[in-house]
Formats: sequence, structure tokens, C-alpha cells
Amino acid sequence: MDHYLLTARSVTHAQQMAQALGQSGIYGRVRRIGAGVSKSGCGYTLEVPQRQFSRAAGVLREAGVLPVKAFFVSNGERHEVSL
Repeated sequence: MDHYLLTARSVTHAQQMAQALGQSGIYGRVRRIGAGVSKSGCGYTLEVPQRQFSRAAGVLREAGVLPVKAFFVSNGERHEVSL
């Protein structure tokens, strides 16, 4: 399933993004970051379904809790995108 990964600098940051999205009816799943996403291999991401990404980006901008980076994931391949 195609989705977006929004990277966070801490678990608290990921939870803040998830809360902002949840208040707008968008489900985001907090996960530990994989070594392929972060050089250090530590941190957290918020996984957002592809169909909700545009709306999610607007909600996060408005809430002032932007991710560090955003990636589109399709067929196991990851591409960095802009918010």
C-alpha cells in the first residue's frame, strides 16, 4: 500500500503530529524509524495513507508541527517529497 512517512525528531513530536491529524479525522500511525530513513537509525515516523497526504500536510502546517522530512513509499521504494 502506498503511503507517506513523516519523520519526527522525537516521540513527542510524532505524537503531536498524530494528535493534530487525529483532531481533523486523519489517522496517522506512529512507528519507530528504520535505519534506511535515518542515518542514526533512531527516531520516529508518522505513517499517513496516500489518499490523506494533501489534507494532512495542510493540517500540520496550520498546527505548526511540521515533520523533519517527508517520504513517499511505493512498492518498497522511498522518495523524499516536499510538504
